[in-house]
Amino acid sequence: MQLKEQIEKEIEKYSEIIGITVEEAKAVFDSVVSDNGLNIETEEGLLVARSVFRSKFAQLRSRQKKETDSGGDDSTTEYTGPTFTQRATGFFYASEAPRDWEENRRTNLLAEYQRDGNGTLNAGKLAVAVQLSDGRFEVTMSKNDEVTTKILEKLPESKMEVDEDKWIIPVDNRKAFQNGQSNKDYGKPTPLESWSKRLFFVGKVGDDTVNQEYQMRIKDGLAKEFNPTTFTWCEFDCIPSSNMPNVLHGRKDGTTLNSLNYIDSEENLIEVLQDVLSDKVSALVSLDTFHSDNSHKQSHERIVITDGNVSNMNLQLTSNGNQTLHISDLNADFDYDGEGYSSFTCWIPDYINIDFGIGSNVIVSGRTSQREVDASVSINVLGLYVIDRHGTAEIVTQPTEGETVWF
Repeated sequence: MQLKEQIEKEIEKYSEIIGITVEEAKAVFDSVVSDNGLNIETEEGLLVARSVFRSKFAQLRSRQKKETDSGGDDSTTEYTGPTFTQRATGFFYASEAPRDWEENRRTNLLAEYQRDGNGTLNAGKLAVAVQLSDGRFEVTMSKNDEVTTKILEKLPESKMEVDEDKWIIPVDNRKAFQNGQSNKDYGKPTPLESWSKRLFFVGKVGDDTVNQEYQMRIKDGLAKEFNPTTFTWCEFDCIPSSNMPNVLHGRKDGTTLNSLNYIDSEENLIEVLQDVLSDKVSALVSLDTFHSDNSHKQSHERIVITDGNVSNMNLQLTSNGNQTLHISDLNADFDYDGEGYSSFTCWIPDYINIDFGIGSNVIVSGRTSQREVDASVSINVLGLYVIDRHGTAEIVTQPTEGETVWF
């Protein structure tokens, strides 16, 4: 059966299940094509149109089922926008560093262009700009399988110079996302930077009556500016995701950042940790087993929470920009004659403040990793909490240039 015939059958099925006429279902399909600028004379255009059409059916069918199950009262209507800002109260137990996804993409795209310039251009991944004698730019790009050229007065800030008077501009070549939703930015230049950050939160949001685990996803400037202290009770404004349970988003208008406030709580932080995040809590001596059991999982499922006593530290930054902490279990056995249990290394990013000394009892959260050389397990720390503070951090200073290093 030809693809067009298959789509016609699906349009008929859409009308039958949703309860509308075939003509109305056909109008839905036609709107998908026109709204997304799809060329259905090509196989790729038809496949994208079918994907978006199926997504619309799934969303409508799901809504119909909810209405049926609730007797017509749909209390879970999808919500978006500032009207549905909610207050969150609890604490963050882990915070990733902000990441610029465009930086890596631009590096890879430049390398790809240098290998196969025409192929990269024809794939719609970039546009090529050449400066003319009058100072304007002749820009060539491929969109909807058609190569076009246009004269522009200036270039986007995301341009990358590849030769004298010649630049490439990264372009978003995704016509639709994996869920079938069309991409409104298809064919447009990508931004110079695209920052994002994930934080992991335990608490109550809106009308919650019990503490729950949430993942918070923030973008752009907020990803660089929102840096809450982990394991500290706080409250802030956020937007719960309309289609992903237990996911929160930050407000782009500054409300989330400005609303962050640290508070006192009658709840016991340790008890909340053990109650809500029991699957992530591991004794320090069992860290090797935790790593073996969880190393295959997705990154957000591999976070471990453990505690120990600081046995050593080095605040001089490594080549990766980390400080080093060594923690051990005071009650664990130690094998002086062999290579038994001693301590675990914690790699502390520079955005986590170390204001305690050796002997302090701390809780750390993060992801485990294992060295190939000796199979030792360490923790890439995302959160830290001091239970019992001793001493102060020993700051290691680097000798200045020309200074004689002595005793």
